[in-house]
Amino acid sequence: MNKDRPDDPLYDQIMVLTSTVRIVRRMRGKKNPEEVPFGSPEWDIVSAEFTLDVFEAMVGDPGTLRPSDL
Repeated sequence: MNKDRPDDPLYDQIMVLTSTVRIVRRMRGKKNPEEVPFGSPEWDIVSAEFTLDVFEAMVGDPGTLRPSDL
């Protein structure tokens, strides 16, 4: 077992999901959080948008999220 990787099947699923979201965002010309300086105002915006995209990919309605959820 790799100590840096959780031994949980959900870990694999979320890694596939977030990887897919990253690919789709890149194809749409959107930036991903790792492509902007960490902690910058742009990172805050990109990370919030990424979170909404992941939530939507999980068949959620991003309109139900509160700003404090991001």
